[in-house]
Amino acid sequence: MKSFYSNHNEIRSKILLLIMVLSSWIVNTQAIPIQTNVPALKDVYADDFYIGCLLSYKHIGFADDPYVRGQSAVVDTNGGYLIKFHMNSMSPGNNMKPQYTLDLASSARAYNNASEEDKDSIDIHPIVKFNGDMIAQLTWAKRQGFTFRGHTLVWHNQVSKELFYSGYTTSGARLTKEKMTERMDNYIKEVIRIIHEGWPGLLSAMDVVNEAVKDDGTDRTESEWYITFGDNSYIMKAFEFTCKWTEYYGETQMKLYYNDYNTHIPAKADGIVRICTPIYEAGYLDGIGMQDHDQYNSPTAEQWINSYEKFYPICTEMSVTELDVAPSTDTATRWTTQANQYAALFKCFVERSYFSGRGKLISVSKDGLNDKLAFKTDASLWNADNQCKPAFYAVVKVGINYNALDSLISLADTLDENQYTTESWCDLQMALTKAQTALSKNYSYTISAGDSLETAKNNLDLALKNLVINSNNVNENENTIPKQFVLGQNYPNPFNPVTRIKYSVPKTGYITIKVYDLMGREVATVFEGIQQAGNFTAVLDGNNLTSGVYFYRMETNGFVETKKLVLMK
Repeated sequence: MKSFYSNHNEIRSKILLLIMVLSSWIVNTQAIPIQTNVPALKDVYADDFYIGCLLSYKHIGFADDPYVRGQSAVVDTNGGYLIKFHMNSMSPGNNMKPQYTLDLASSARAYNNASEEDKDSIDIHPIVKFNGDMIAQLTWAKRQGFTFRGHTLVWHNQVSKELFYSGYTTSGARLTKEKMTERMDNYIKEVIRIIHEGWPGLLSAMDVVNEAVKDDGTDRTESEWYITFGDNSYIMKAFEFTCKWTEYYGETQMKLYYNDYNTHIPAKADGIVRICTPIYEAGYLDGIGMQDHDQYNSPTAEQWINSYEKFYPICTEMSVTELDVAPSTDTATRWTTQANQYAALFKCFVERSYFSGRGKLISVSKDGLNDKLAFKTDASLWNADNQCKPAFYAVVKVGINYNALDSLISLADTLDENQYTTESWCDLQMALTKAQTALSKNYSYTISAGDSLETAKNNLDLALKNLVINSNNVNENENTIPKQFVLGQNYPNPFNPVTRIKYSVPKTGYITIKVYDLMGREVATVFEGIQQAGNFTAVLDGNNLTSGVYFYRMETNGFVETKKLVLMK
């Protein structure tokens, strides 16, 4: 029979649970004051990298989320809408760190209650659990179709000292290197098992080891991991075990990362290369994570790029994992310089993006939710009310204009100078030179990368549209019989919506001129039939086609030629 006190506590727990659920429902049914009339970051950079965030469930929970025992109450009822609108990737704040996943109190009780013959086994098998917030966040990410970055397995900070002692108490003896290796192996196994059983295939990356190098490039020797192992060999072991268990549980999509802050410091970057090179060569390491807790004037683009280049040979991918930019104290310029620094960094990111094929940067994750709920205040793209700051618009402008300018430069490189008048071609070359400079230069907190890229893009676009066909390119002897088949470049190119295609036929025969999209599908027929010998001009009407790059091909007996055209509506 239950006592009065046990009944009272049970009723009290149920009442508190009901209050929490009702409170969450009430606040989550409020309006959603986030800006949806702006470009979503995940769409702007869809062809470049994942856009993510590092935060906790309490920042993003929805009213219709399945309740998880032990989860926190939501602290920003609009946070989830903001993150879902702009992002497609997520990392946990603290709840996957060893301090939160290792239940050392239960492990110690199990050890103390065990028989002498069982103590050795229990001493190397710590109890691992995910708390309510971690379970709720993983489930939330899965429901929204996000990918997830795990953070973190082995770290010098936020790990209880008891982990390194026999019986899970500092009153026991410090474990030997061999025993600690066994304990680490089983700890990592349990984390991967829990992830696999609850959210198979969800994680795209895991920060296996975090911050093992000091800013001067030397090992972090004060770490309990280093002290217990006697050297930095714990780093290699952590990667070896994580690789083993991800393969065992079929979670090989999970890329294994070393993650650190201040990676732009040359000595630190060298230290990271020193410890990660043998791990990469052993086949255990996939990626390097750069936290990028930055200042409004640091790092410079050159510093960031130098470290990226150092990491490039020792990984298959890289990620920016905890990005923020602290503003200056100058109230007159702080938001402008912050925006320019964000833009300068994103320009570095986009020109080295993974999905575009330009580099190895596969993910950019912002730290926290907004200016209030984050590791650093006032350092976000959104203010405390989740409204877009100048930094947000600067980041959007870089993504849109960098990719558009890159495409226009590629288009300009395909054109034939001989087809256009000298004056219009010179104008194009001037705009092209400036565009190439804007695309290749590095920016800083004093210059807007977005504005520079946008100006260069607009000028190059105008120069392309103002190209004038050179009338001297027209055959002066239109009535003469040509000596060979010729398929000319269409003009104008780019065009909207009509362009002309010149071609020459030296003998009567069956001719086809057809247009194909980039997938090789036929989308239009310019000419098909018997053609007498002579010089001809065909007209392509692109009204029924969408903007993009196409190929047109002329085929006849013994002759095939293909050229590219661009429709810009």
